[in-house]
Amino acid sequence: MSRKKQTHWIALMGRIAHTAEGLKYIPVKITEGPNKGQFSICLAKSSYEFESGTVQFKVKLKDRDSQLMVGFNHGSGEEVYAGIGFGATAYVISLFSNNKWEPLAGAGFGERPPADTDIDVEVRVNGSRIDLLINSVIVCTAYYKIRPCQVALLMQGNKEMLVRGITVRPQKPTAFIVIQYTDEFNALYNEVIRPTCESYGLQAIRAADIYSTGQILEDIVRSIQECFVIIADVTPNNPNVFYEVGYAHGMGKATILLCDRKRDRLPFDISGFRTLFYDNTIGGKSAIESTLAKHLQALTHR
Repeated sequence: MSRKKQTHWIALMGRIAHTAEGLKYIPVKITEGPNKGQFSICLAKSSYEFESGTVQFKVKLKDRDSQLMVGFNHGSGEEVYAGIGFGATAYVISLFSNNKWEPLAGAGFGERPPADTDIDVEVRVNGSRIDLLINSVIVCTAYYKIRPCQVALLMQGNKEMLVRGITVRPQKPTAFIVIQYTDEFNALYNEVIRPTCESYGLQAIRAADIYSTGQILEDIVRSIQECFVIIADVTPNNPNVFYEVGYAHGMGKATILLCDRKRDRLPFDISGFRTLFYDNTIGGKSAIESTLAKHLQALTHR
């Protein structure tokens, strides 16, 4: 019988204590230097491996000025934090880069979170979309690339804080495939693109794979927002494909372009982008599979 993997939390800064109820933040007052008298930030890092999915917990603040955020991309130089406080708003998603904080989204300007009451905090990551939910309400949304990382908690306050029921639910990231629906391109998708994506932990989806009652354009836009990478075949002059590629580029989404060598030239607007050219032959498919794998390996760090 396999055992459930034990989760570890290590304080990289400040102090924490492991209790039967959860993870306890212990305030530490700074005794010297320019910040003397203030309480130091506590940064705790976990063994939870994360790239896409949900992080959720409960907390009861003893002081309204307490701050608590979930951290991603720690140590990358582009750290993303989402949670309570750390700014002019009660709830915030922020980027920490070059020793500077940059708010990406916020809610409750000029307000502070409630004290002495349970707060359910949930952070959802789908591709580059980050949603912060407080008591099941989406309070703010931001877009930034989350790399494979270990989940962290950033805490600060002048009173102890108990974080309970920490739950991490990983979700397989998606690759949104933009491709024409004909036998030729369906074969490329089924024989090359989808299996290569799956080998790097990505779920390949196309617009035709989305089943909803909403408008197809809304589904496509949401899929582009929430995916990890776009893979688009720009061989035919398909306006739908070019529209989706343009939207992805506008969002700064990682995009891989494919094109059959039989095409004379690429449209001017995308001619400057790196494109993987292939021959629609057995040998050509093997070559493009290898090249696509190298690009996905670089993106996923696998």
